[in-house]
Amino acid sequence: MADNNIFTKGTKFAQTALALLRKTIKAPGLFTTKYSVADFRGAEGDTIGVKRPAVLVAREKAWRGDDEIVIDKLVNTKIQVKLDRHVYSAVALSPEEETLDEVDYVRDVQAPQVTAVAEAVAAVAVSALTGATFVNSVKFNPNSADAVESDPRKVAIRARKLFQKAHVPASGRFWLVGADISEAIASHDKLLEVDTSGLPEALREGVVGRLGGFTIVELDELDPTASYFVHESAIAWVVVAPVVPNGVAKGGGVAAGNGLAVTQLWDYDSDHLRDRSIVHAFAGASTVTDPKTNADGSLVLDSDNQPTLQFVRAIKVTYSTTAPAAS
Repeated sequence: MADNNIFTKGTKFAQTALALLRKTIKAPGLFTTKYSVADFRGAEGDTIGVKRPAVLVAREKAWRGDDEIVIDKLVNTKIQVKLDRHVYSAVALSPEEETLDEVDYVRDVQAPQVTAVAEAVAAVAVSALTGATFVNSVKFNPNSADAVESDPRKVAIRARKLFQKAHVPASGRFWLVGADISEAIASHDKLLEVDTSGLPEALREGVVGRLGGFTIVELDELDPTASYFVHESAIAWVVVAPVVPNGVAKGGGVAAGNGLAVTQLWDYDSDHLRDRSIVHAFAGASTVTDPKTNADGSLVLDSDNQPTLQFVRAIKVTYSTTAPAAS
């Protein structure tokens, strides 16, 4: 670690703060399946199981018939959510800097640290989505000769059909897009305006419009050409502000916005005669999978007679801008 930070003296600073060029954290406010420290306290392997209700299909008996009825087995399935990421930001302040330099602790130290950790926590939730194994995918190519692939509204309708077949709830559906795809969609003549009053504040700034029953949200956390149709329950996530250790001089929880919380610690490094500021949080995220069913609604079982699980609460979009070859 460098001995000196960027603080200077001899220059008078204006009172107006310069905006930081940082990501706007939206993802945690989007996914509504959230857990807290109380759910994980005492859990073996820092993992909790989230139980789903049993899935059954109604059967029909022959009218006035004497045939034997079918007895179905109640099978409870669950998803595993693991708290397994520890993200932090640590900064040291020398006595020379604290004594002689222009240092506003909240502005110059704490705020950048909290922002950095909050961005890392958001990235945990997004990486669970981007790293998932998807059952369904659709193609979007504005330059394609295919009338469906080139029209974002028809792409959304195709995704809607896949969601309907998977019985994904109609409310809480989003089309998450990177910057390039947002630009490709924004000029569509069927793009509908969205009443954002019911959305978390951070999400409102990213809303592009609405197509095919999906609210389109541009996420800074996504690569420019990345895109996913999701339901708000697709990702289960957790963030925990660690307890303040007894050995530190002072510390406490800090609200990082959008439902996130972190812990800030302040202690003294006597070996180097300097104060240290540490901001950290625990985080974890997992996809929410569902049992695969047969055409009659019965469960598909694996070789161990357990339900086969699949990720259908999100759809990956394969994006391309390749023009059709000239004939």
